[in-house]
Amino acid sequence: MSQAEVSQTGGSQTEAPRTVADDRLSLLGLSRARLGEVLALHLDRAFRVDQVYRALYEQKVASLDEITTLSKELRARLAEHFVVDTPEVESEHESADGTVKYLFRLRDGATIEAVDIPDGERRTLCVSSQAGCALACRFCVTGFWGAGRNLEAGEIIAQVHAAERRPRPETHGLNLVFMGMGEPLLNLENLRDALEILMERISWRRITLSTAGIVPGLEALATWPRRPRLAISLHAADDPLRDELMPINRKYPLRELMAALAAVPLAPKERITFEYILIDGVNDAPEQAEALAALLPAERSKVNLIPLNPDPVLGDLARPSATRVDAFRDRLRSRGLLATVRRQRGDDVSAACGQLRAPSRAPRGFRRSNLSL
Repeated sequence: MSQAEVSQTGGSQTEAPRTVADDRLSLLGLSRARLGEVLALHLDRAFRVDQVYRALYEQKVASLDEITTLSKELRARLAEHFVVDTPEVESEHESADGTVKYLFRLRDGATIEAVDIPDGERRTLCVSSQAGCALACRFCVTGFWGAGRNLEAGEIIAQVHAAERRPRPETHGLNLVFMGMGEPLLNLENLRDALEILMERISWRRITLSTAGIVPGLEALATWPRRPRLAISLHAADDPLRDELMPINRKYPLRELMAALAAVPLAPKERITFEYILIDGVNDAPEQAEALAALLPAERSKVNLIPLNPDPVLGDLARPSATRVDAFRDRLRSRGLLATVRRQRGDDVSAACGQLRAPSRAPRGFRRSNLSL
């Protein structure tokens, strides 16, 4: 896929990182090669690049002054031109189940949220890729606030570093899920730059990218030598209903989406996860489970059922009863699909799936919908 095609989907080509207000260049988010380029005129020895790189991504320093492997004089000279720009953690809210929601304020005043979820021996960090979302999915609070800018690679990585600075002694590993604010495949280049750095220490098997089905982005992702696991935000097995729930389906309908997914190479035993938010009286009927089973190739698919997490901005949309959820799951299983129900986490602090928002600006509201409840 050409760069022009990616741009047409709303993604951004690789650009020089933005500078902070004082015009110093932020080093966070730069690859080792790019660091070498921008620091070449300022370092006295080539090995200093590796020292800076390790300080940024292994030690997770928040300022140049913390890079103590460099002399004080060299740090002062670098600080004339560069900065380690990390978003401010404006607030933390901890759920009764141990889930922590972070509110980050970015340099331009935009806000994003990320969620740290303890999950047995591991912790799962739900990361944002955009400061808002243009897709306006009818069940997602983020879409109610509307589009926001793409996050830079450094702003994506900074969310991971901020969570890792908060120790969780009960856990011994980290999973990343790009299921926070925004559509990751509309920020493809910055996403790829961030993943290349993160995957140096976090296995691709521990990283999942959730997308509403941006077909050109999926086609590009399929060519990457290393890629995260895929989760597809599906929520309906027919175009008319998916059009109403997810307006992006009007541009990339199910036929095109399923064809793009069929071309994505998978490792042995790897499956694509299909996320399906169950909405009472909308997409939870037995015949809709049958249609979903007919749509998905069982040998390449896993279905993650997510009972809707209500929010006032979603109007009358409601979650089905537990009995109805179990019946939907069991019908999928009877048709040979691997199907699970996602456990609700962090809902008491609005940190559950679909509840993240952009409180720094007024809401846009949802696009007009024919959805009948």
